[in-house]
Amino acid sequence: MAESEPKEVVRQFLAAIKGGDGQTMMGLLADDAVVVLPGSFKVAWAGRWQGREPIKQCFHAIGALLDIRDHTVNLMFGEGEHVMVLIDETSAAKNTGRLLHQETAWYFRVSKGAIAHWQAYEDTEQIAWVWDDSG
Repeated sequence: MAESEPKEVVRQFLAAIKGGDGQTMMGLLADDAVVVLPGSFKVAWAGRWQGREPIKQCFHAIGALLDIRDHTVNLMFGEGEHVMVLIDETSAAKNTGRLLHQETAWYFRVSKGAIAHWQAYEDTEQIAWVWDDSG
């Protein structure tokens, strides 16, 4: 696989996120992909998800609960099958209406033209606050 191909796969995935295109997102994942989204138990999608059906459930929870308002890629770099992305994101929690603005880093490993691993590095305290509807 050419070195530029993993970045193109990640670009397509990020465009699908921005466009709310779950079908394309799922199509870019390996059958046994792993998605790691750290966070509080208060956040429905926090955790480690492996395989198509669990990841599909994770993506459904994100779509049902999160209103992404801006998703700007500031930097993408990588070597071989490894790609790192720095993103500015603004979103709102549908349950509280609170806004979340964060600068985040996402790591991807792309193997044989599909995303085998995606891990987010985010401010989990801020995410928990956005979703906490207790006050």
